[in-house]
Amino acid sequence: MYFMLLSSFNIDNFRNLSQTQLDFNNNCNIFYGKNGSGKTSLLEAIYYLALGRSFRSHILRRIIKYKSDSFSLFGKIQQENNLVPIGITRSITTGKQIKMAGKEISSNIELTKLIPLQLLNHNSYFLLYEGPKPRRQFIDWGLFHVEQFFLSLWHKVERILKQRNVAIRTKSPVDHIKVWDKDLAHLGFELHQYRKQYIESLVPIAKDVLQKLLPDLSINISYFAGWDLNFDLEAILANNLKKDLQFGYTAIGPQRADLELMVEKIPAKDALSRGQQKLLLYGLKIAQGMLLNKLTNKKCIYLVDDLLAELDLQKCTLLANTLSDLQDSQLFITGLSQDFENIFITHTDKKKIFHIENGVIK
Repeated sequence: MYFMLLSSFNIDNFRNLSQTQLDFNNNCNIFYGKNGSGKTSLLEAIYYLALGRSFRSHILRRIIKYKSDSFSLFGKIQQENNLVPIGITRSITTGKQIKMAGKEISSNIELTKLIPLQLLNHNSYFLLYEGPKPRRQFIDWGLFHVEQFFLSLWHKVERILKQRNVAIRTKSPVDHIKVWDKDLAHLGFELHQYRKQYIESLVPIAKDVLQKLLPDLSINISYFAGWDLNFDLEAILANNLKKDLQFGYTAIGPQRADLELMVEKIPAKDALSRGQQKLLLYGLKIAQGMLLNKLTNKKCIYLVDDLLAELDLQKCTLLANTLSDLQDSQLFITGLSQDFENIFITHTDKKKIFHIENGVIK
């Protein structure tokens, strides 16, 4: 099924945004204004509608507008020739309510599937600096949106790992721990195959994008399964059990998968400047959206916060050109007014420009 994009959006009492109604361009939407005007809050609201959580705070009271007890977000997703209404309400007193096509649903997972969304902001640096977990999440985001059975498989692996780790921490008999090894090895290898195939599909697209953004650099992208593939995972788990008992958890397996980003055999976080790192990370996420469209015909929504930050004019122009070349996506981009007057506006004919001042969007 072909999913279009966010056609319209109503915001009520979200941060400093109150009773806001917006109609969006299907390609590019630019929001400019001073710092603190509400630009990031708008992106946060779109993110919350899609994922049911904030990328800025987990404290509900900080997200609800001052002196209010609830916020509501309502959007319309264009799906082929139909508009699908979706909405979420969060209240201090009555909790959460999520609706899609007029029906109440119990989880945001259906909305998340409906709205493939990539956030490009300072949190993107986690991919380089926060250990393997964000890089696994990066891979698994792609698989969640392109592989029908991935989420079910991922949950099975997580459940088995949790049970094995409980057995390890409680010093259960060895036989009680090993009972989980066969299923973990079998399902873990299946999960590895999904991840490996996904990265093999992503790398050629990513290299093309990065050639535009970082033309003078050769970026090497490689995937690590979480264990030595020359050996059977079940045997490795058995041989490593003594160490697991010392650590208190399962130290080897698909939960240790990683993505290695290198420049001339040097880790990218050490070889690249801050601006180059931003282009690398944004390029990887842009490539994910392109692969998503290629495999599923779905369009990706990109939330790009503070486009110009940490980029000189040349690098920002490269990024603007790359973003404006994305035909099968929808862009929501924020920055100061001069950023877009001088750099981005001239690069796309399909755009809608909004000014934000003190939470008012025009």
